[in-house]
Amino acid sequence: MFGSTEIRLLLVVVAAALAAQYPNDVDQWLWRGLRDIFPPGTGTAAAYTGAAMVVAECLGRWCPNWRPRLRHPVIVSIGLAVFFGVLFWMGRVPYWLGDYHGIDREPPRYVSVEPAEPLGVLISSSLIRLGAAYGVLASTMVQLESVVFGMLAVVGLFLWCRALSAEWPLVLAMLLSSGFMVLFFGYPEKGTIKTAAFVCWYAYVTTLYFDNPTRRRFFGSNLFLSLAVFSHGSGLCWFPAHIWYVWRGNGWKRLLAGILIFLSAGVPPLILYKAGIALYGGSPLGNIEAPVQWIKAYCITNCGYDFFSTVHLRDIFFCLAALSPVALLAFPEAAAYSRTRRERWLLLGSAGWLFLNGFWFPVFGYVGDWDIFATTPLVMSLLVITVASRRMDPENFRRMALVWIACSAWHSYSWWRFFRMPL
Repeated sequence: MFGSTEIRLLLVVVAAALAAQYPNDVDQWLWRGLRDIFPPGTGTAAAYTGAAMVVAECLGRWCPNWRPRLRHPVIVSIGLAVFFGVLFWMGRVPYWLGDYHGIDREPPRYVSVEPAEPLGVLISSSLIRLGAAYGVLASTMVQLESVVFGMLAVVGLFLWCRALSAEWPLVLAMLLSSGFMVLFFGYPEKGTIKTAAFVCWYAYVTTLYFDNPTRRRFFGSNLFLSLAVFSHGSGLCWFPAHIWYVWRGNGWKRLLAGILIFLSAGVPPLILYKAGIALYGGSPLGNIEAPVQWIKAYCITNCGYDFFSTVHLRDIFFCLAALSPVALLAFPEAAAYSRTRRERWLLLGSAGWLFLNGFWFPVFGYVGDWDIFATTPLVMSLLVITVASRRMDPENFRRMALVWIACSAWHSYSWWRFFRMPL
């Protein structure tokens, strides 16, 4: 994908042809939101997607070199947050396969914490209680919560793109067109949405730390990873990379302070639980049981296929392909050419998230639990864009960026539309 136009077009054509050849498999993920537009069992949608990517590649030849100078990045951040907040709220999804299905019929009666996502559940249950006090539906509060964290994610991605490249608008468009952004269209979940938003800020602050390892940036990196981990336990996927590339090489005093900051986001839920203000919710172990769902004796609902099966691998592949298709195609090359400390940190972080995709057998299936795995393509995208921006000349990078946007925007529209249709 990083090479010439000819190589990239060949990969696009081959991928589109395979998708069109096996529409029944691909349709399980990519075309669910288009099932009322395209006839089921045909490869028409895949063919159109491939054609759009080819056209985008050709148009990239005339893509201008746009490097706007920002005098007031804070004002731009606020503007982006407001614009996308309105966009997320106006386009919020009315249907979902999540923790809050039917919440207006049985809203939680108390503030609660859960073991796998203590901070995420604490924030959500507190907001629901606040909304109930003012007569606001619980579903409205959790959708508003997703939108607000989406606004934070957009600002974090904007700052990361600006730190990476002078052509930050193009890089930002690549990320915002990807399917994991559907998380923030009012998609109601307890912890995964918060984790994805905090991961964006963690990536930004840690990138600054690698450029200039000050104490403030070191502490900020630990704080945002702490918020991600305690919002949802999947954030631990980045912990090995954090230990190796952020903690390693620091003196014991700074390291001890970093460890304490890393644990800090878990303190408020613990204090409120011990004080009896927040009660324990969910099953005895909550989502901590999910990694062992592949063991038949512990399987709850998703035993439609074995853990060690090609169907399982296809589910993982289609999940990644729906949320960030070009990043998936370019990931092997990005992994092979990772050279700098920042790139290797992103590579090890991606490996941790990919481990989550393969080992955490979803309770409700990969479609129902897609939000748990949505951060994986986000981190993979950060790696691919970082390596590509270093290895590719500006014109070639812009051409790949347009291919990325054309494909991701179409997939994201399909996925967003899926959650706006009756299940």
